[in-house]
Amino acid sequence: MLSEKIFKGQIGGKSMNLIDELLQRNKKLHFSLIDPDKQSPEKAGDIAHSCAEFGTNAIMVGGSTVLNRKLVHDTIETIKEKVEVPIILFPNSSESISENVEHILFMMLLNSKDSRYLGKEQAKGALLVKKWNIKPISTGYIVINTSKKLTTIEQRVKLDIIHRDNIEKAVNYALYAEMSDFSCVYFDAGSGAEKPISNEMIKAIRTNINIPIIVGGGIRDEDTAKEKIDAGADIIVNGTVVEDNLRKIEEIIKKIRMN
Repeated sequence: MLSEKIFKGQIGGKSMNLIDELLQRNKKLHFSLIDPDKQSPEKAGDIAHSCAEFGTNAIMVGGSTVLNRKLVHDTIETIKEKVEVPIILFPNSSESISENVEHILFMMLLNSKDSRYLGKEQAKGALLVKKWNIKPISTGYIVINTSKKLTTIEQRVKLDIIHRDNIEKAVNYALYAEMSDFSCVYFDAGSGAEKPISNEMIKAIRTNINIPIIVGGGIRDEDTAKEKIDAGADIIVNGTVVEDNLRKIEEIIKKIRMN
């Protein structure tokens, strides 16, 4: 029975990861993304504390440009002193994996054209994850183009471009992720995106897959966040808003919790 599997820490025959566990307790989730390159570890700790006070479910640490393992380590260490919510590493490469984190989005950038992000970096980081006893959350990471100006990740990585209105292509990648046994999919418009991923795209993805859907990029207010949740997203990620308008996070979280 499903209830027995949940009780034993399993779902669908697999061990539950942090996202599964959080979704068992909350219908919808909010994650706050803090980029170690954007501020000092001390400031990052203060930001994380505020986000936790507002009710965020987890702090994600990472960014497209982070390559300094010590900076990641120090940022995580400071955040751990300030919050009790889970901390999840959001790495861009094996170089940003830190031994002092408990959870990691072990991601494959599915629409990358560069083999480095389709297995090479993951292979380089796998032994570190095992050695440091970090709990992996296998994630199919998919970048959606929603802006005329390329986001940082679109500038850094050669992608099989998925435009905002190319719903079928996005669904294909989502299905591939689920059929390949990824634990969740993360659809990201990128840091500073002009527009978020469309509601229509999220609805189509939700109709076709059952694993959790994470959506980030271009979500700057509570009404937009609620639209994405209503369309089928399970988790909303805010990064730019955390940096530029921290108080807005409280409003976004309240709106999500109305679901």
